[in-house]
Amino acid sequence: MKTNKAMRNLLNEFAQSNESISLNLFNPDFREWDNCIVIDTSSLRETDSIEETIYQDRTDLEASINHHHLDDLRTGIKLISNWEENLKLSYPERNFILILSSTIEGEDVVIRFFQFRDNEPEWIKLNNLEGSKDEAILVIEILNEVQ
Repeated sequence: MKTNKAMRNLLNEFAQSNESISLNLFNPDFREWDNCIVIDTSSLRETDSIEETIYQDRTDLEASINHHHLDDLRTGIKLISNWEENLKLSYPERNFILILSSTIEGEDVVIRFFQFRDNEPEWIKLNNLEGSKDEAILVIEILNEVQ
């Protein structure tokens, strides 16, 4: 797990969560679509391939579709941990990046995931999390050990 300084500060000040997590989000039904793993395929029903979408590449598609906004950090941590475990169990041969981000104050929490792909541009600069001065960031990498 990687974090920037702002996220480390927030994790040290954890507040109690009153937000409930939707059962659908807590137990996501991951689906494969054109070599992408997505939580919700409803926006892709009329298309058969990435070329028929508005997204630049598969990473952009996954990062855009596989995100959810939350009100507090504690709920975000619970949910991203659950997604991590589900992805490991469902797709042990694939590599994923999970991201939890929020304001410096720990509000406006967003979680998302996408597959790590060598042949596509980075969606987030993993080696420069401190470059994001106005948001707190936590990154979980799921890397398949058999490469």
